[in-house]
Amino acid sequence: MKYNFAIIEDDIEIQKMISNYFAQSNLLDCVMVVDTVEKFLKYHREFLDIKLVLLDISLHGQSSIYSIPRIQQRNPDGEIIMFTITDDTNLIFQAFAYGATGYLLKGMPMPDLERSLYSVLAGEGSLLSPAVAKKIIKNFIYPSSNALQQTEALTEREQIVIHQLKDGHTYNEIAQKLGLSINGVRYYIKSIYRKLQINSRGELLRK
Repeated sequence: MKYNFAIIEDDIEIQKMISNYFAQSNLLDCVMVVDTVEKFLKYHREFLDIKLVLLDISLHGQSSIYSIPRIQQRNPDGEIIMFTITDDTNLIFQAFAYGATGYLLKGMPMPDLERSLYSVLAGEGSLLSPAVAKKIIKNFIYPSSNALQQTEALTEREQIVIHQLKDGHTYNEIAQKLGLSINGVRYYIKSIYRKLQINSRGELLRK
């Protein structure tokens, strides 16, 4: 059985590489290539029978994670696979929390990508790059101990956000510097507050 899928990706070279490869595939048809979620929603039609969406996590400098529910609403029976260079643990869990069904890291050979996409559509399991799977497993087996210093639980990106806050930067400035949306900055700050068991910027600055 041959399956249809779509790509939401803002890198033209990656668009071409994937669409050209799958033009020759006997397993999968790439029936839509767009660079924004808005275009996907605009051009999506039921007759396209899209079974899977490959979604870049950052589109034109903005996080696509918050748009996952909109894709699901338009294409409720399709898989949504994050396709990205980003292996930040917080973003991995955030993507799954918003409804992603898989997480692949870019750079894999095209035949491996083809086999992976086909296997999940054939009902043979979920899609996780090995490096992503290790991060998820490590998150659950990492020992929780009061003896650990709190900052050890922070990701590199969270520590960068902390330094930006301590330097007096606004959420907008941090978002621009890190290539995030405002909601993405708020997500990191919420995670930082939870890990450090604080409730305000003032408490953070005093630590």
